[in-house]
Amino acid sequence: MQKVEITDTAELKVHCPFCGKVALKPDGTEACEHTLFLAADEGGFVYVSPRLDFDADVDLDEQTMDEFTDAIEFPDSVKFAIYQPAPSFFGGYVAFAPVK
Repeated sequence: MQKVEITDTAELKVHCPFCGKVALKPDGTEACEHTLFLAADEGGFVYVSPRLDFDADVDLDEQTMDEFTDAIEFPDSVKFAIYQPAPSFFGGYVAFAPVK
């Protein structure tokens, strides 16, 4: 999985690179058919695609959400890691992959 790191801002929106739909915006999230997951350091997974082999209640086995999602292998996928600036460093994560 490729990874793109972004610093969060109040106006940040993340669009699906395959269909252009807004998946992450200041007032919420919405998955499209390309979304693999939506997750955060606090709160865990908000959405997990049926294309992945785990569900939202997966045990991270002492890994951080960032580490766990970095290790997901899915062809042609891209993960956007959105980090709050210091001192928080809180992270949110959304990943996309083409539908074949």
